[in-house]
Amino acid sequence: MSEATPAGSTALEEQRDFLLRSLEDLEREHEAGDVDEQDYVALKDDYTARAAAVLRQLAQGRPTPAPRRARPTGRRLAALAGVLLFAGLAGLLVAQASGRRDAGDLSSGDTRQSVTEKLNEAGRLLSSGDAQGAVDLYDEVLADQPTNAEALTYRGWALYQFLDQPEEGLTSLIDAATADREYPDAAAFLAVVFFRSGLIPQAANELDRLEALDPPPAMLDLTAGMREQIDAILASSTTSTTAP
Repeated sequence: MSEATPAGSTALEEQRDFLLRSLEDLEREHEAGDVDEQDYVALKDDYTARAAAVLRQLAQGRPTPAPRRARPTGRRLAALAGVLLFAGLAGLLVAQASGRRDAGDLSSGDTRQSVTEKLNEAGRLLSSGDAQGAVDLYDEVLADQPTNAEALTYRGWALYQFLDQPEEGLTSLIDAATADREYPDAAAFLAVVFFRSGLIPQAANELDRLEALDPPPAMLDLTAGMREQIDAILASSTTSTTAP
């Protein structure tokens, strides 16, 4: 596939912004009771699929920028640091999600307990490298609870990161973010996905949302390096556009 032209990129960016705004507006209207359930589901599926396709096109035509020019050794070290950061973030989030459930968040009732057990087992499978097994369990959870934010989030990450299904993974992450705007794990993983796709302002927005949710300090520690890179890229972009 050929890279997107500047004019094409602008059109895609406008589509992306429109679709992401539309998802947020739709969620607010649904919460307010202004959209019936059938229309809500149909519109959300349509907007989400279109947004995922547009983001994928942008990612294919635009490499992730770097905040500064570095020697080859520096680039390799930065890439390695990025891999370790994202792996550490995933491990931390899986562990913390299990910890929150073990504390009794979902301990009442046979159905809820069954969901809890499946989420715990899916987390263990994902941590051990069995991404497909984890996704299968997340799908079982979603069959009972279609808007379960944890299942949508970690299903999306497994598909995106491990199973080479970036569009479906992104769709699942966007579903998680629209299902529960207060779930920090979805914001963290969306920041990673946007950052890797070169969508730096969108990654910054997700980090802003993450910080506003007052997540555990360890989560902020693991995203601090990404925040520094994003801030440097945005500062560099501002400087280049204002220079005479």
